[in-house]
Amino acid sequence: MKPFWTLVRKNLHDVRWSLFLSIVCLFALGWLLVYVASLQETRIRQALSDGKGFEWVRQLGLEANPPSIEIMMAFWNHPFIILLVAIWSIGRGANAVGAEIERGTLDMVMSRPVSRSAYLASQVLTSTLGLLAIAGALAAGAYAATFYNFLKTPPAFGLLMRPAFNLAALAFPMYGYTLLVSAIDIVRWRALMVGSVLTLGGFIARVIAVIPVFKDSAWRPWAERASLFTLYNPVDAVSDRSHYDYDVAVLLGLGSACIALAFLAFAVRDLPANS
Repeated sequence: MKPFWTLVRKNLHDVRWSLFLSIVCLFALGWLLVYVASLQETRIRQALSDGKGFEWVRQLGLEANPPSIEIMMAFWNHPFIILLVAIWSIGRGANAVGAEIERGTLDMVMSRPVSRSAYLASQVLTSTLGLLAIAGALAAGAYAATFYNFLKTPPAFGLLMRPAFNLAALAFPMYGYTLLVSAIDIVRWRALMVGSVLTLGGFIARVIAVIPVFKDSAWRPWAERASLFTLYNPVDAVSDRSHYDYDVAVLLGLGSACIALAFLAFAVRDLPANS
């Protein structure tokens, strides 16, 4: 097992700066969104007390008189949050095999007493730990900010980790299908392209599905089912109407299936002699 953990340490060393910057960005964004939620909560309470705010609250996807945590979670669908975890997942998936082949270092790595499965497992473990750290930083930033911003009912850290884990689970299939292409191909750019196109297509399908003018369209349910982003809803993750367990299980299942196929493909493929 020593070569495996050596590879894990090497991988963590290689991604230390991108991981650090991602963690800092999401920690800061988690803090900022609590500040915004605090201001928004004040406006919502005032609007509800005047009897004029119910329609506005519904437009935010919230129930009347929503808890503070639900107001916070309404901002966790921010495109920057999704973009950052998507970039990490797709980038790590594409680099797992393709980057080593392009640099010509895979032969050197595989000449050591390490199997192909151990090599790929070290990549998967590193990327998964990084993804959990990034998503956890968002929850940590939000929790820290609750001590410095007024919220009527500040949430516990454990409750914030539910939507954070949902976010990590959302990125897991993105990593899985990008890793699968990387395990088959010999260049990094194709894995990046396939991963980006699939992710962007799913995001577009989700956006189109929620546009009001398409509400009664026959194809709308199919667009929703085809998109991974339908399974990420931070407001529902902290509410009683949650499908959290189902959503997370489906996302983790899809990601695990793609990773399993990547292991099979990498185990039987021919590696270029100059890798």
